[in-house]
Amino acid sequence: MAKRLLLAALLAAVIALAGLTGSGSAAISCGHHVTVSGPVPCYKARAIVKEWKRTRRHKIQGFKCSGTVRSGRVVEVTCKAPGKRIHWKA
Repeated sequence: MAKRLLLAALLAAVIALAGLTGSGSAAISCGHHVTVSGPVPCYKARAIVKEWKRTRRHKIQGFKCSGTVRSGRVVEVTCKAPGKRIHWKA
């Protein structure tokens, strides 16, 4: 009986750890072609992308941002902070 309980607890712990590691790395779509990884609210991610497209500053609200511009049009924006990432692509 004790072995079954120990085996069930071990199995539950393995499943819980697998769920935690998988959920942290998955990108979440925020709409308007914006995806985020890490604990970033969607409204903030969209605002940061919008501000970078308007100003093209390298640092916005604690994020280091860069982007790709072709023919004067912004086609991609990537902003990073420790444990967080925001990406937009046209």
